[in-house]
Amino acid sequence: MDTKRRRSFQLEDAKGNKLATGVIYDEGNVQVLWRIDCGYTAEQYASLNPVLDLMPEVAVLRLQDVE
Repeated sequence: MDTKRRRSFQLEDAKGNKLATGVIYDEGNVQVLWRIDCGYTAEQYASLNPVLDLMPEVAVLRLQDVE
């Protein structure tokens, strides 16, 4: 089967406020679908590191489900 497995994620601050949501693929690629600072978006990154650099207040990475 050539289907890519995707995991939804949510980034939160220390108080539990949602800062970003998106999808992480098994290969490590990341697609950010929403960010608190710019709203709905379609940003794509090779890893989660650039997103964390853009949002230093992130304290929690919550993986939600497997598709």
